[in-house]
Amino acid sequence: MSNRLPKWAVLTLGVVIVTGCTTRLAYNNIDVWLSYRLSSYVTLTSSQESVFDRGLDSALALHRRQEMPKIHRAIDRLQADLLAPMSYGQVQEYYTVFTQLGQDSAAILADPLADVFSQLDNTQVAQVEASLRQRFAEFDEERSQLSDSQKLTKRAGRLQDFTQDWVGSLTSRQKELLTELAGYQLEMAPIFRSLRNGYLTRWQQLMKTRTQPAFKGQFTQLMRDMVALNSSEHQAEVRFYLNRRFELMRRLNHTMSPQQQSYLNRKLIDLRKDVALLINQ
Repeated sequence: MSNRLPKWAVLTLGVVIVTGCTTRLAYNNIDVWLSYRLSSYVTLTSSQESVFDRGLDSALALHRRQEMPKIHRAIDRLQADLLAPMSYGQVQEYYTVFTQLGQDSAAILADPLADVFSQLDNTQVAQVEASLRQRFAEFDEERSQLSDSQKLTKRAGRLQDFTQDWVGSLTSRQKELLTELAGYQLEMAPIFRSLRNGYLTRWQQLMKTRTQPAFKGQFTQLMRDMVALNSSEHQAEVRFYLNRRFELMRRLNHTMSPQQQSYLNRKLIDLRKDVALLINQ
């Protein structure tokens, strides 16, 4: 998704980053990557590092065994449905399917994170919060330096680069559609910032109860809500944005040439093979 969740959410989502020929390399080294990302936000003691490393090993083993087969089946089903132009309902359905997969993966990774967060002292909690606020401020400052047209050009370029990775060269009409999508995303920027800040506030409140038995379950729910952009305050706006995106993706899908469809199918075959190899490792 294009919205900017807090970067620390990446810790819960990294395990589902499966793209192209680098899938196995990324997945097999994700324990190192996640540990590195966590260390960029807080300095852990050796005991805390051991707790996180052991928990992460168990979580990744569970994810490989339990979630990767689900991802494999979803990719296989998507390949079959992409043989014909997709309907609005199908686009919406696959968003739901892959969001659920992301939530389930985040829930598994929330477990070792909750364990290590529950052991942080007040100084470490303050360090995490300061790191988050600094990175949020840096991101917001960077965006504030750009004009609206520059923001649109930058966002559209990213969407076009990502799409080209999956379907090959784009037509002028497809680039126009992706620029339209970029416009939707920029319109949602204030909502995305509010979501980000709301999730941070929830995390702050949770950290006050980090030694209580209910903490892990509540932290897991926060992770699931972040993946799905769940928010009682902004659910109507998020739903409106997603509906616009579903319709645009339907239109984009209907513009694909046979060559692009073949290109995408090969990419999905490679991805599915990599996932299968990971399952059987």
